[in-house]
Amino acid sequence: MPRLAWTDLAQTPGTTFLIVGELAPCFAGGRREDDPFDSARLRFAANLIVRTCSHLDLKGPFAVQPSREGNNLMIQCVVAESEDFARLGEVTGGREIEASLWCGRRHFLLDNATHDALLAIAGQPDGRGAGRRARAASREAEEQRLRWGHD
Repeated sequence: MPRLAWTDLAQTPGTTFLIVGELAPCFAGGRREDDPFDSARLRFAANLIVRTCSHLDLKGPFAVQPSREGNNLMIQCVVAESEDFARLGEVTGGREIEASLWCGRRHFLLDNATHDALLAIAGQPDGRGAGRRARAASREAEEQRLRWGHD
């Protein structure tokens, strides 16, 4: 089923299910000094969850949103179908917690073991164009250096 925008699906918690993954400190190599807000790890985790949902052929729509709760990095996934909620709960190893406003809610730790399990379903990320983007960034940095007269 299609991926929807977070605002389109998450605004009706009484009819949807929430699965929250908390990124372990070791996930994706841990924090990096050159990325103080952990944006790269959050994007990596969100991409993994989107690919997992896509490869599971969910019956209903889903939405994925990275978030921060204090010092914790989270990936939230909302699904509309109870079968999808059960399948994602099973593959993530999520445990049910108080549903609050949602029809159901699960929480899981996105550590290296969970990453490996999800990667077996989702497959490797599409790296096409990564080399091109790196060369473009390098070229831009060189142009900036020359533009400003630095050595």
